[in-house]
Amino acid sequence: MVHQPLVSVIVVNYNGRHLLNACLQSLLAQTYPKREIILVDNGSCDGSADYVAEKFPEVVVVRSEKNLGFAGGNNLGACYARGEFIALLNNDAEAAQDWLKRMLQAFDDPRVAVAMAKVYTEGTPSEYYEKNGTINFLGYNIMRIFDEPWKTFFASGCALMYRREAVGEVPFDEDYFLYAEDLYLSWRMRLKGYEVIQVPEAVVFHKGSATAKKRADNLYYQVRNRLLNCLLFYENRTLLKIAPYLSFYLVAEVARCVWANPQSFPGILKAYLWPVLHWRAVLAKRRAVQAERVVRDEEILGLMSCKLVDGGGFLARRLNGLSRLYCRLFGLRTVEISKESALS
Repeated sequence: MVHQPLVSVIVVNYNGRHLLNACLQSLLAQTYPKREIILVDNGSCDGSADYVAEKFPEVVVVRSEKNLGFAGGNNLGACYARGEFIALLNNDAEAAQDWLKRMLQAFDDPRVAVAMAKVYTEGTPSEYYEKNGTINFLGYNIMRIFDEPWKTFFASGCALMYRREAVGEVPFDEDYFLYAEDLYLSWRMRLKGYEVIQVPEAVVFHKGSATAKKRADNLYYQVRNRLLNCLLFYENRTLLKIAPYLSFYLVAEVARCVWANPQSFPGILKAYLWPVLHWRAVLAKRRAVQAERVVRDEEILGLMSCKLVDGGGFLARRLNGLSRLYCRLFGLRTVEISKESALS
């Protein structure tokens, strides 16, 4: 008899009652039978928790008195989960009926710790689905990089599954709260020697930031958490090599704020000051992450892009050309440079 592991599906919700019927119906319709569904309500004031408890008695409802964010909400859900595998699904997403079944197949390979679905986000141009993207040195998305459909640098938190044995009981750092915590999870697994992949056959349809877009502090968390990932995960020598990138983005973001969007300046400033003001906490986090490392940065950089910015305009081409030259000079073997070396 084929072993069917229990999968715990966690849906974190904040004032998303209007989204939950479609999301939870798609989970209840899954063809994979051995599953449990956990809804973590992050202190909603729209009656979400009561609505789910009444309409979906099969769903375990976990109530938080306050908004713990994506990171804290999923950590809380993981405390109640009983599964060998844990899947995360955004409350504004709907999964195809065979989503869980397809996702589980990826874990037949014991090297895989995290897998993500093929997520079709409302309003995203179709050409972006032709190839998977990656990140640059600072964690910004660079689209259309990998030819292999399964290859990705990190798994989007919109619809992923992870192996509990590999990740542990606490998947996320709760200081992240919102944004880049999915990159944190995947990068940490890569340092530990595991694989992170996409499962193209596992399909999810996503509305896109249906609740997060309402927050006024989104920019702060986006910038702060990308910076925090760099400070935690790179080796010391890599941090020195990418220091010009950090400086460039700091100057560019401040200039953009002053010129085009002055009201965003406090958020940018707060984001860059956070690691300085909390340097002891950052060092402690860094020591914990680096203690798990079994893979050097050379291998991980081979999955990153040397591009500074996404896009094909004149300025983008010049900036990306300079960045590629810098990477060649300082031995940063990114995915583009590795491809060129393989062809030569």
